Amino acid sequence: MIQLPFDINEAEWQVFDEGVKSCVWKPDEKCCVQYWEDQPGTGAAPHSHPAEQITYVQSGYMELTMDGKSFVLSPGSFACIPPNVVHSTKNVGNSVVVNIDFFMPDRDDRTASAKATDLGHGWTL
Repeated sequence: MIQLPFDINEAEWQVFDEGVKSCVWKPDEKCCVQYWEDQPGTGAAPHSHPAEQITYVQSGYMELTMDGKSFVLSPGSFACIPPNVVHSTKNVGNSVVVNIDFFMPDRDDRTASAKATDLGHGWTL
């Protein structure tokens, strides 16, 4: 099944914590994409999940801790988080961190973002 393109500017955003929001695209059962915006000092507490995760930092400086080892990811950085590895993130800069997570397979604890606005792209199949 072909999925329509996804535009974060049309999506309904979800607030996860104060200063942390995201929107989710679920193109199929093999993948889930989550676009994040984290304010300075915010992030994700230590956690793990069965899905493999690829993280891409688009802007800002994010500290990623995996299995007790920390890395500061800057714009253009990628990281791979294996399944079931405990990890956490924190915005360690002075500006918003924008990062995009790709989960394989899809995470059943994430809900696809509803379309809140129609920008008139005219995307149809």
